[in-house]
Amino acid sequence: MLMLFLCMAFGVVAETLFPARCRVTTTLNVRQGPGTGYSKIGKLYKNDYIVVESIVRGNSRDWGVINYHNQTGYIAMQYTVYMKAIQPGQSEQTPLASSLLENLKSLNFSSFLSKAWNIVKYILLGLLILIILAFWRNILQIIFFVGIFMGIGALICKLLFNNANLGASIGFVLAVLIGLKKIIDFLGVEYSTYLELIYKFVSIPVFYSNRLQHILTEPWRYIFKTNWVSEGIRKLLRPTLYFLQILLYIATTPLRLFNAILYNILIYVTTEIYDLFFEVLQPSSSNEGAGSFWKWLVMFPWRLIKYPIAHGIVTLSEGVIWTIIDIFIPAITMYHGTDLTAGQAITCSNQRNEYLRENAEWTQGTFTASKSSWGGIGVYFASRRSVAKGYAFSPWRLSDENPVMIVCRVSLGKIINYALAPDYVYQEAGDGGRHAVLNKYGEKNGYDTGEWWNGGPNGYWEYCMFDWQNRYNHPWRIRPVYVFNFRTGRAQHIKGGMRHWLFDNTIMDDIKKSLLRYFRWMK
Repeated sequence: MLMLFLCMAFGVVAETLFPARCRVTTTLNVRQGPGTGYSKIGKLYKNDYIVVESIVRGNSRDWGVINYHNQTGYIAMQYTVYMKAIQPGQSEQTPLASSLLENLKSLNFSSFLSKAWNIVKYILLGLLILIILAFWRNILQIIFFVGIFMGIGALICKLLFNNANLGASIGFVLAVLIGLKKIIDFLGVEYSTYLELIYKFVSIPVFYSNRLQHILTEPWRYIFKTNWVSEGIRKLLRPTLYFLQILLYIATTPLRLFNAILYNILIYVTTEIYDLFFEVLQPSSSNEGAGSFWKWLVMFPWRLIKYPIAHGIVTLSEGVIWTIIDIFIPAITMYHGTDLTAGQAITCSNQRNEYLRENAEWTQGTFTASKSSWGGIGVYFASRRSVAKGYAFSPWRLSDENPVMIVCRVSLGKIINYALAPDYVYQEAGDGGRHAVLNKYGEKNGYDTGEWWNGGPNGYWEYCMFDWQNRYNHPWRIRPVYVFNFRTGRAQHIKGGMRHWLFDNTIMDDIKKSLLRYFRWMK
């Protein structure tokens, strides 16, 4: 104790005190003697803690004497960090709690990854060996195929330009492109099973965050499923609840921003880029290479520039722009059930299908307003996926064998819950009602969407975006994110990619109509 006190008092370095506890700074060999010429008896790893009994000199460096699995071992001290001296009478074994605490303090993520990689690389090596054994014939065919293309290219360029390396490179690129086309033709144009599993896993928190936004924007809707309060009270509730809705809108801005980023950027941009890359590899237009390999090859650079580069930049730009807009203008993700023929007509950027060109009821890139009397003339949406699925499977809706659900970002505008509307309006919502009454009331009072509870205890909320003036059905007000095909259980590939939300010539016309309608309502 006196020696320790004197060292501390006069500034003598405490690292001269042993036995001591030290920390290893890298992977370190444990040897039988104090020198690199002695054989190895084991290893220590980065951030391991050891007790060094004493120091000896060897090979122009200090070596620490340690107890390694009940035998004397030697380690190079230059790869250790001195922690603390062990006092006389103190156990050389650190208590478990202290050991855990010290290891937690010195936890190094890169060290963990290094150790994990030592295990993973052997697993990957084993898998690679199994793949080679299982597909060795196919691998030899690929090597032979690539070798032929590289050899022919090298020979031609050697004779013409005296540059065999250039020819071999061109041959290799051509072989890869042909191989990609064959792989895409084999796999088809839908998400793989693995991506489908990822989609289902990721969609759980995404779906519930959107449901939470739907609930918080108007939590009292669950109280007013029917018009059980008197007309006088409803007349007072409508402006009061509208004011409260504005306050909730401000309070839920972080949640709205979170959902906007999820749907507008992560999901929409990812899905659209996926479609655009498939348009490069498997074009849907004969003018861009469909049906002819040599035309496919010649038009490959054009498709690469047009789709993932040009359209990809536009897609990312509008995703970011609409994320900013969603901070100020309320939007929510909603679901529309239909069949694949209609779904492709609504969402596609180009009408590639003969049926779509021959049937005038499907308008490219737009939702067709329903003439239903349930909630008025307009475009119908559900806040739950199960409701959209029910409509998609309705026998009278299917013109093909593919029921689909269009997932959309929808700017609903000012909403009227029919249970809070006057009695004569409430009575017209539902089966056998009159859409003329509902649409007229909405226009007169500045409402953009009708909301009502359809059914009893197991019912659901439905929404009708009033569309008697053809204002809301364009992509900038109802923005498709992706199309889900219930038959395949996967996201549906849209040939040519989806129509862009923002860069649409109907935007200014719609804004003018909205402003005129707003000023008429103010008067």
